[in-house]
Amino acid sequence: MTFENKLPEGFERTLTIEPEKDIKLRLKLDGAAAVIAIALVLLGSLVKDIGLLFEAAGGAMLALRVVLVTVLCVVSLYISEYIKCAVVGRVTGKPARVVREKYWAYTQFRYWLDKKSFMTISFAPPLAVCLAMLILMLVLPGKFFWQCCAIFIVNLTGTVGDGYTALVLARQAGEVRIKTEGLTTYIATEK
Repeated sequence: MTFENKLPEGFERTLTIEPEKDIKLRLKLDGAAAVIAIALVLLGSLVKDIGLLFEAAGGAMLALRVVLVTVLCVVSLYISEYIKCAVVGRVTGKPARVVREKYWAYTQFRYWLDKKSFMTISFAPPLAVCLAMLILMLVLPGKFFWQCCAIFIVNLTGTVGDGYTALVLARQAGEVRIKTEGLTTYIATEK
């Protein structure tokens, strides 16, 4: 497949997914992410006592642990975006870059993708981070389980928007092309 910035011949843009402008969609995606996070915390509680996350020698150490876990979660999201950048280059043979905004970052590329390329680019990076966290949960001492689990949960719930797009794509008949710009996704179908 040739990856180009302009929409390929024979396709027309038919659908735009804009969670930042569609409040109902944003609430659905946030709700789905919350349900997944709660389910994973409950599942993790079956493996290790969640009290391990809060075990600290005093309030200052607990606050430090919370800050450290938060920073690690944010760093893992940036790592996921840089992995995505590398995957984009590998799949398309064209460059991509990570754009950092005030509260978030995203990988920017300016070409239309087919379904398979979109799925690979969207899901491979966060799943790679999740797999690394799963391995660390198994290998590291138990006191680090919940820190790794928090990073796992943040990265997995970060795929909810791409999961929604994948469901929309599954309902599309025929060939489709997908292009993302920030949080907005454009879908084009064959004429």
